[in-house]
Amino acid sequence: MSEDINKEKLAALRLSVELRLGHGVNTPSEFKRLSEDIKQQLGRAISQSTLMRLWGYVNSTTQPNASTLDALSIYAGYHDFASFNTNINEGSDTVLSESINVDSDLSPRDHIELRWSGNHVVLARHLGGAQFVVEHSENSKLTVGDTFTCHLFIQGQPLYLDNLVHQSMAPRCYVCGKSHGVNFKVIPAVK
Repeated sequence: MSEDINKEKLAALRLSVELRLGHGVNTPSEFKRLSEDIKQQLGRAISQSTLMRLWGYVNSTTQPNASTLDALSIYAGYHDFASFNTNINEGSDTVLSESINVDSDLSPRDHIELRWSGNHVVLARHLGGAQFVVEHSENSKLTVGDTFTCHLFIQGQPLYLDNLVHQSMAPRCYVCGKSHGVNFKVIPAVK
């Protein structure tokens, strides 16, 4: 790995890729899906094992090569890794925002408070995995008892909910804070 590539830049690149994908990458099946999506979107292959090494899922001393970094940067919406670095060096809020990876940062019974424009407030309890149930809602289409899946919360960015079960409707996707993003606060479970 060259001197220009450090742990913080790799972490920011991983976060950018997860933003594009719409959720965190933490299991072999998610690495496989990411590999397939990169192949489909770019026509370039990055193996599942390479992705697992880059994300630290498996221990490795192998350093990422330039073509892998370029492909991931392109997938994340940049021209190449050099333009990604330029964006990082200029302090892009999107890449360096505070985030919560549900799979590694939350425990079951933790709550997350979500706020976005229009005085929308939702309090959801983490059920485990990436599952949540709405326990309080103000000025939102989400209602108490709704359940959803979410792997990644990014401060100030739109929030993408998967498998939203709202009342008696079939599961669907839903976006909170599409225009101005969502702010969140974690409320740890009382022991």
